[in-house]
Amino acid sequence: MRQAALLVAVVCLLAVPAAGAVGAPAAQSAALQEDPGSAASGVDVTVQIRPDGDARWTVSSKHPLEDENATAAFDQLRARFEAGETNSEFSADVFRAVAPSVSDRVDREMAIRDASRSSRVVDAGNNSTGVLTVEFTWTNFSRVEDDRLVVDAFSPTWFGDLSENQTLTVRTPDGYDTDEVEPGPDSISNGAYQWSGAQTFESGEPTVVFTEANPVVGVSVVAVAVVSIIALLAGGASVWAYYRGEPALSWLRRVRDRARPDDLGVGGESATEDADESEPATEAATGAAAGAGAAAASEPEEPEESGGVDPELLSDEERVERLLREHGGRMKQSEIVEETRWSTAKVSQLLSSMADDGRVEKLRIGRENLISLPGEGVDDGDGE
Repeated sequence: MRQAALLVAVVCLLAVPAAGAVGAPAAQSAALQEDPGSAASGVDVTVQIRPDGDARWTVSSKHPLEDENATAAFDQLRARFEAGETNSEFSADVFRAVAPSVSDRVDREMAIRDASRSSRVVDAGNNSTGVLTVEFTWTNFSRVEDDRLVVDAFSPTWFGDLSENQTLTVRTPDGYDTDEVEPGPDSISNGAYQWSGAQTFESGEPTVVFTEANPVVGVSVVAVAVVSIIALLAGGASVWAYYRGEPALSWLRRVRDRARPDDLGVGGESATEDADESEPATEAATGAAAGAGAAAASEPEEPEESGGVDPELLSDEERVERLLREHGGRMKQSEIVEETRWSTAKVSQLLSSMADDGRVEKLRIGRENLISLPGEGVDDGDGE
């Protein structure tokens, strides 16, 4: 079985001799060869998934620069590394070697392209770290299925597990939401899912499924905002009319009369005359109705149930809790996504936070999460 490519890259990098060094740098180079484990502080792998299924890989090895000798040795190493003069296999060639076997397993033609090398020194306070980086594009790394992207090319037979001081980060492609992540990542930040060593992956892991974002959601938000503004303006106009001493009912009727004169009778003039003649007779009734309305408005209102609160005034957690109560205390996670029209990533993060705070309970059933309010008896459920 082929050794994990990530581990091969690390071991080969740490064994790179810095030939030609003299004086103190030469002593540091010898130390790198004699005790390579002390030369690197970690390896970070970042995989940026693209909408066409390709992935841009960035593999970085970090080296602490604790003194001038270490800094001088790293300067020589980075110059040789960028020039391609080192004997290290810390390069895209490691991944070119495994791409054919991965291609056969997933039944997609793959290639490693646009490889490059770079280096830098990162200063943080009194500490400095030298970083060597290899970048390349791995074509067809994800499976494209209509509106979905499935990251299915990882495997323990070539990638292996993460050891201490190693990280793997998979970034969401532009225009996509996350539907599924296995196993659960150690951290999530701005659509990036990160696993930190030591981490053992099962067969086919990690796996991430992305779904194309629905642009209708954004349009719906705009439509709701417009309707809300119109409703506020209409309400404000009614209040203004009332406090001018003109009952809202009468004011609305006059607005209607001005907008639709022909609908009030057969012929414009006769209809107007009839309306004028009937005005004295109805004035008292209108005044009485207005007085009754004012009296009713002055009476204290009964407190509304929690379900009648404007959703815009609720926090995200409160909206989820109210949604669960409306559905008998339990819902599938996908149903919460559908009801709230939030992204799957936002719902996943929110529910995890609420579960940590004890506000909800999560139960994994197959490939779906069942979410329930505390004490709702998930174990006694119907197994949706």
